[in-house]
Amino acid sequence: MKLMPAEALRVTEKERPRVFQEAMDFVEDGDYEEACDLFELLVQNFPEDRGVWWQYLSALRRARMHDKADELDEWCYQTFPDDIGFTFTWTRTFDSRANWDEGLRRRREVLSRHSAKEKPVYLPAVTECILPLVEKKDFAGLKVLLEEYWDTFFTVDNCGAAVYFALEAIGDYRRQIEMCDRLLRYCEPGNPVLHGVNYANLRVLAETALWNQEVLAGRGNKVNILSFGQSCLPYTIANRWGLTNYVGNPDAITIFDLGAFGKNTAAEALKTNFASYLDPASYHQGRDPMGAPQMFHRPTGVHFGHERGQTIIGAQQEKFFPLINKKIKAFQSAWAKGNSLLVYGIVGQCDLPAFVSEMEPLLARQHSRLLIFNLTRSPLDCPASPSVTYVHLPFPMNYSWNGIEDYTSDTGLAFDSRLTGLIRSEIDRMASTVSPSYR
Repeated sequence: MKLMPAEALRVTEKERPRVFQEAMDFVEDGDYEEACDLFELLVQNFPEDRGVWWQYLSALRRARMHDKADELDEWCYQTFPDDIGFTFTWTRTFDSRANWDEGLRRRREVLSRHSAKEKPVYLPAVTECILPLVEKKDFAGLKVLLEEYWDTFFTVDNCGAAVYFALEAIGDYRRQIEMCDRLLRYCEPGNPVLHGVNYANLRVLAETALWNQEVLAGRGNKVNILSFGQSCLPYTIANRWGLTNYVGNPDAITIFDLGAFGKNTAAEALKTNFASYLDPASYHQGRDPMGAPQMFHRPTGVHFGHERGQTIIGAQQEKFFPLINKKIKAFQSAWAKGNSLLVYGIVGQCDLPAFVSEMEPLLARQHSRLLIFNLTRSPLDCPASPSVTYVHLPFPMNYSWNGIEDYTSDTGLAFDSRLTGLIRSEIDRMASTVSPSYR
């Protein structure tokens, strides 16, 4: 930390409460830069006051003074090594900017100093490795992490959400069931909810996902379930419920699985065989609201919220284009096999008549079908088509489809069950009429 110049304003012990309150008033009013000036005076005069440091770091982040905050995060981590709050602030600071490699490096450093098995208070340094590993699609790393800490996770009752997220990514439904059984032991009789997660419902979900995988495998996976946008919902829910035949395979994830293909952009991409998406000149780099670098497709506005941050994009975008090309090829390869069920979830604007019109010849050519879920509250007119099934299935009120507390609630389980039940019905319909040339 840079020392205060000798001529800088001094704050006496008597003045300390008043200056601190003035700084907090600035924070409350949203005047973060003014607050930072006062907090800086306080920490320079009282460098041992951890509470002031904590407020100063928070104000710096709110003022988007990230470089300064990064510098002082490092200082606090080194100066107060016994303070777990500063330790976890230091490990988490790059997550919001999707610098996954740096976040993992910092957590591994903490775990080299502190054993999470002996000191469970450091378990967040383990569970918070899961999101970076999932975003990087380092499923091998996830499996190593789960093996190393599997029993340790259940020495406490609050690791379930993170562990389930890891198991969902790799498609280990058997271990999901085991996880639920172990955490249900912490629950009071008649109340399966722990930290907002209903583990009885989650166990039902995991059992159903395992059954779905076994049924699909038993049928020889005759039907390919492919997400088609508009968001990552079709991929995520199908994966969660064991309805994709490439669960746990990061190399098979397609461009539609995690991209944001609003309006009618998915149909246009498929119709043109992804021509503009294969052209690096069609993209520009911007930033998401947290400052992470993010790529945008110029002609359509399609953006890639999961393929963001320097770890995935690269310092000069050198990692992004091979990754997108790989995801395009993954879709093309699956689509070329025919007998695909494209699952399309409308969450925004869509010209449905034009969308269906564009898709019909493409579907007929590949002996495939399109299942459209209108997840908005506005009904849409969908033209009748032999290749298209349309269902208006609005989200429940105040529902976050990807929040574990919501989708394990009774309402969430009912919603997901109806949606996945319709997918299974389409699978059954297609499996009974598979074109011999595509078997």
